[in-house]
Amino acid sequence: MKAALYGILLLAHGGDPAWNGEVERLRARVDAKVPVETALGMADPAALQAAVDRLERRGVARIIAVPLFVQSRSEVLDQTRYALGLAERPSEVLKSAYERMAAARGAHAAHSAHSAHRHEFSLARVRARAPIAMTRALDDHALVGRILNERARALSRDASRERLILVAHGPVDDAAVPAWRESLASLCAAVKGFRACGFGLLRDDAAPEIRAAAVADLRAQVARAKTENGRALVVPVLIARGGIEKKIVKDLAGLEYAWDGRALMPHPGFDSWVLERAAAAAGR
Repeated sequence: MKAALYGILLLAHGGDPAWNGEVERLRARVDAKVPVETALGMADPAALQAAVDRLERRGVARIIAVPLFVQSRSEVLDQTRYALGLAERPSEVLKSAYERMAAARGAHAAHSAHSAHRHEFSLARVRARAPIAMTRALDDHALVGRILNERARALSRDASRERLILVAHGPVDDAAVPAWRESLASLCAAVKGFRACGFGLLRDDAAPEIRAAAVADLRAQVARAKTENGRALVVPVLIARGGIEKKIVKDLAGLEYAWDGRALMPHPGFDSWVLERAAAAAGR
């Protein structure tokens, strides 16, 4: 059997059965065209190694890792690059975040409260015979702008009087904030027709005082719509529902705004996006 020129290592957060099933359906559809295996988790070396092993057993000559993440500038992806041998140093930011969460919640709570936090921080690295490359995450890709426009239009009554506010999870690391803001500003520019568009970062895994400041900024943006005699639409820039959307609702308690909590997935455009990202990296 002729070896495939490359296979795709699809990287995604693990979640509840519904979300994991959605990722598997995406994998299966793309796999009909290019070999694809999935690694779920927060840079979990065991999951990465198992997926790489499966791709190598399928005879791929190269492996292209495609992160199903909102932003490339991510401590999780920094650690993933290290685990895949694409970066020399592990993510000290992610290591510190694990330590802080463990101290704040206790060891049991830190490992069970959310699927994204189930694994210990590890310095293990993946062993692979095939060369590995990694693409960018979603960032400000046109697909994201298209989906956010669809989500906003579904909530809209009169766009000329509405302030659209995009809300993303955001990084732990302060140094990564400019990259997140740049992508969100670009996405705002892609969603046209509304009175205004702004964005906020929840900074959910950052220190409490940083998160509190981020929430205060978000609340001020939502409240501003009412002072303008208009209406606020809040649209999450999240790959999937999984708990964070409930925190956004709690953080905005007492304010008036339109919201349905719909995440970016599921959406049919992701099949082409995965193939496009992988093909571009393989071409390089």
